Amino acid sequence: MQEVLAIIARDREAAGISPDKLDIAAARAFLPPTLLAIPTDTIVKTVTVEGVPCHWVVAPEADPRRRIAYLHGGGFVAGGFHSHRSLLGWLSQSAGCAILSIEYSLAPEAKYPTQVDEAKRVWEWLAGHGPWGNDAAQARFIAADSAGATIAIALMLSTRASGGILPNAAAFFCAMLDLNAETSSFVRSSQRLREMVQAYVRDTLDLTDPAVCPMIAPLQGLPPMLLQTGSADDARSDSERFAERAIAAGVDAKLVVWPDMFHVWHRFAPLLPEATAALAEAGSFLATHRP
Repeated sequence: MQEVLAIIARDREAAGISPDKLDIAAARAFLPPTLLAIPTDTIVKTVTVEGVPCHWVVAPEADPRRRIAYLHGGGFVAGGFHSHRSLLGWLSQSAGCAILSIEYSLAPEAKYPTQVDEAKRVWEWLAGHGPWGNDAAQARFIAADSAGATIAIALMLSTRASGGILPNAAAFFCAMLDLNAETSSFVRSSQRLREMVQAYVRDTLDLTDPAVCPMIAPLQGLPPMLLQTGSADDARSDSERFAERAIAAGVDAKLVVWPDMFHVWHRFAPLLPEATAALAEAGSFLATHRP
């Protein structure tokens, strides 16, 4: 644990991160390419899907007909395959699925709903395309961390509204699901986070849109979902409140709070044993909902 915390502190200092303001360049530098190992013989393949850059991550023995669409975190302004590579590799192995990591357009260069529209196009494409070409999916899942979970829920709401096929199940890691500083202790905790939200939305009226702020969305009919958070995760209340609302709406939602774990500790697999274990738990959850 101490080694991982030292890495985070080092990256934060190197990037010049301040809680008092958002510096886009610093935010992106704070999520550098991960050098952590992924399962041996994992295949990584770069593709462009409906105009959206993506990366296939296929661990050995993963079934290419079982697919996960992954939406990374980074406060809407940073992150990508490069920062989540180890997470994706170990999740592919634990779930036995091919993962398509979606490199959606970052804010502030792109505003909502660009990211949701891109994710939906990729999601629909995923039904008939695998890592090796045209091939119908046997099962499709969605997984996301932090701000990526907001985009993922919006994608599911849009799919439900249009009569499309929802994922068999979903897994969320330290989800950021309430963008309104008046109701979110996470967003309210720093000016930097509030400015990340401002970079993503077009104006404050967007915060009344359930697709922007999933915490106020009607959740009936959404698929089974796992929400993992840590007792030291600053966004913990988002997962707890969302799980409560999902269960009240009849969704098969499971909340797991990992002792002492911080925001998106999953990125540090396999260096951090708890990261590898959490991804194994998520993989098992998804596997129980595949045909």
